[in-house]
Amino acid sequence: MFLLVVILGCFFVNRTTNKPIIIGFASQLTGRQAELGVEERNGVQLAVEKINCSGGIAGQKIQLITRDDFGIPEKAKVVDGELIKEGAVAIIGHTTSEQTLSGLKVTNPANVVMIGPTVSTAELSNLDDYFFRVHPSFEDGSQIFSRYIYHKMDIAQLAIIYDIDNYAYSKRYCKNFGDKFQTLGGNITGEADFSSVAKPDFLPLLSKLREAKADGLLIIASDIDTAFIAQRARLMGWKVPLFTSSWAATDKLIKNGGKAVEGLIIEQAYGLSSQTSTFNDFKLCYEDRFGNVPSYGATLAYDAAMILAAALKKTEGKAKGLKQALININDFQGVMGTFSFNQFGDVKRPLYLSTIRNGKFINIDMLTYSGHGGE
Repeated sequence: MFLLVVILGCFFVNRTTNKPIIIGFASQLTGRQAELGVEERNGVQLAVEKINCSGGIAGQKIQLITRDDFGIPEKAKVVDGELIKEGAVAIIGHTTSEQTLSGLKVTNPANVVMIGPTVSTAELSNLDDYFFRVHPSFEDGSQIFSRYIYHKMDIAQLAIIYDIDNYAYSKRYCKNFGDKFQTLGGNITGEADFSSVAKPDFLPLLSKLREAKADGLLIIASDIDTAFIAQRARLMGWKVPLFTSSWAATDKLIKNGGKAVEGLIIEQAYGLSSQTSTFNDFKLCYEDRFGNVPSYGATLAYDAAMILAAALKKTEGKAKGLKQALININDFQGVMGTFSFNQFGDVKRPLYLSTIRNGKFINIDMLTYSGHGGE
């Protein structure tokens, strides 16, 4: 009888130990703006494969469950709820700010950690909740970018066009950037908003901005819309310098924009020229696995999955205590360098300027949190 109890006890322990740890991933995976979400999923998948090949977490493998939010805020709430019901101890996602804000209405009440790879709206800064992000808030980046354009590019008259469908990101980025630009002595000659869902005709919007005599154009939109806006601007003969935020920085921008996006300048937290062994190893593994160069989304999503795994090791794969475990991790070695979360789950990382030259992204400068950017 005693032997039977021991055998049954061992059987129960083994079944418990072998039960996978479920991590959810939610993002836009289909549709015209799906490129960034797909790249983020690939980054997470690569990280999970590496962790599982190394023995998993406390003897348990990770099971990754993915959901498509279709770029719709209400759908984000639905899929996050589904992932929680399926036992996800944490969720990595979403790609954009509007979907994230919607999903948090489900995850925060359930005390489930969500880690955003590329979400940077300042609306989620300094909040004591269950949201973490590995991309810094654009609050600093947008203002530093404005200094760079005003001082180094010597542009004092600037127009802005932005996608209102991602309002929490684009509108606030526009305001933060514009307020700083004007305090420096610059002038925002005009603003135009559009709905990407409505697939607008950009010609009348750009024509109106051009009439305001701007010396440059800031585009706050996805990769595909930024490409179309750049093409339309060049076709109408408007040859002012073009600028954009990290949201647009995928290969789809280059493939769809062609010559129109050559020379476009991008502000982002992605060091393309990094030569660390960690970064080079990651790029080789990613290219071998997926057949293309990783974007900033893939890289930061990989970081999100790896730091989540490090925290899960501390909680033995459980959701309980995961929030504090993430906060307690200091100087985590990410792909491009070390980073840590503060008490609110926010990070500060180096900021860079990239451009497109001969159909490829290259770094051209590193932005600083003080001074005139790169100086």
